[in-house]
Amino acid sequence: MPETFYGWTGRILHVDLTREDIAVRSLPLDLTRKFIGQSGINAALLSSMAVPEMPPLSPEAPLIFGVGPLGGTMAPCSGRFTLTFKSPLTGIFADSNCGGHFGPELKMAGYDHILITGMAQALGFLPTRNFQASTFEGAQALCGDELTAHYLQRHKGCFNCPISCSKYCAVSEGPYAGAQGEGPEYETLSAFGSKLGNENLPAVIQANALCNQLGLDTISTGNTIAWVMECCEREVFHLPEEERICFGQHTQVIDMIKAIVRREGIGHILAQGAPAASRILGGEDYVVHSKGLDYPAVDVRGTKGMALAFAVSPRGGDHLKGLPMFELAPEVYAQDIHNQFGFSPQGRYWLEYQTKPELIRWHEDWHCVVDSLGLCKLEGIALKPLLPEHFRDLLHAATGWDVSVQELRLAGERIWNLERLFNVRLGLGRKDDFPPKRLLQEPISTGPAQGETLDVAAFEAMLDAYYKQRGWDRVSGEPLPEKLQELSLL
Repeated sequence: MPETFYGWTGRILHVDLTREDIAVRSLPLDLTRKFIGQSGINAALLSSMAVPEMPPLSPEAPLIFGVGPLGGTMAPCSGRFTLTFKSPLTGIFADSNCGGHFGPELKMAGYDHILITGMAQALGFLPTRNFQASTFEGAQALCGDELTAHYLQRHKGCFNCPISCSKYCAVSEGPYAGAQGEGPEYETLSAFGSKLGNENLPAVIQANALCNQLGLDTISTGNTIAWVMECCEREVFHLPEEERICFGQHTQVIDMIKAIVRREGIGHILAQGAPAASRILGGEDYVVHSKGLDYPAVDVRGTKGMALAFAVSPRGGDHLKGLPMFELAPEVYAQDIHNQFGFSPQGRYWLEYQTKPELIRWHEDWHCVVDSLGLCKLEGIALKPLLPEHFRDLLHAATGWDVSVQELRLAGERIWNLERLFNVRLGLGRKDDFPPKRLLQEPISTGPAQGETLDVAAFEAMLDAYYKQRGWDRVSGEPLPEKLQELSLL
């Protein structure tokens, strides 16, 4: 790469596990202009390598680590990196954005991306009771004050982060004494707390530590166990007495996590995730997911824009790809909403359908930009210290690029459409952009949004408007040729 190429190292480390070979490749300059870096370039590399028929766990399927042009710089909260892959759980596009210090260390080691292929020859509101309710009577026992007062050991932060939102917790007494680790975060408190009808906080800390040690996602694991609990309660299928599990039984949760990892008994089926397990055992109507990925700790019946974001996300039921902070806290972001969209939210704005397509599209595009720059989106968008013009200025400071705010957003839109195209090649389309059956048919039974469902006709109209704004075909959900031409994706 030329010496004036700042912000990127210009190098990709390719690790072939089958051949036990490591090679260094150049990062094509045109990819940086089109996709910025990190998650954007990761998506471009995955799209060029993963053909539709490629099994996610095949030796040819790549694992791609990436760090953005702001990663490891003095930009605040620039300690992020992204891992991109074809998901073994859902079979579609997937990526995971992570913090800590690995991303900056990768940049300092002289690489923008690590591309791993081959196969090694040796091992190296709280949704409650599986979304049946939206308030939890034991919430006080799981709250942040309780965690801080009795279990918090210290705060931890990612590279160059002044916020230090991670918390290291430990249990010192009782049946879970010795359980310790980072977290649990909000999502895990819901996944192993309210969703399971469990108010035992030490048990949540133990479940979180166990999943972290064993490499399990806490959201999907908790949702899968919640689904089993409901199926046992409804007698959808019958398990041996020693495997039967009920809401609130926290000791059995720990045993089931271990059974899933060891693939013992019912754990052999549950290890595939609740959507796949339900196709074997029954109970599909009680799995709350989109595109095979379980829903996190949000009941989207009460947040219509987030319902759209979850449904159209390329990863499936995901709260981060299009996280609509403007909808969740309209009173906090009232001025930002007026500046960006020209209207002022009124009343219970989160229950409205009409303005959400444009709002969700804006968040999706800018989240793609933030993820590709290497910044934390919590600090970059959610907490509001940074605005789009600040992203532009930080990128200019790191790279010397004279890029406009509109060019940056166009790059975000390009990345979003590239991820959409990956799933289109796999046969996904409009039929897959819908919330799960439970949220369309069953009203919220408790809480401030009691009685709310997702109205099918209103959701269809919202999806139509979203497709129109995106430049996607109304029937198939595929990006139209003129949109791909506009984004230089043809």
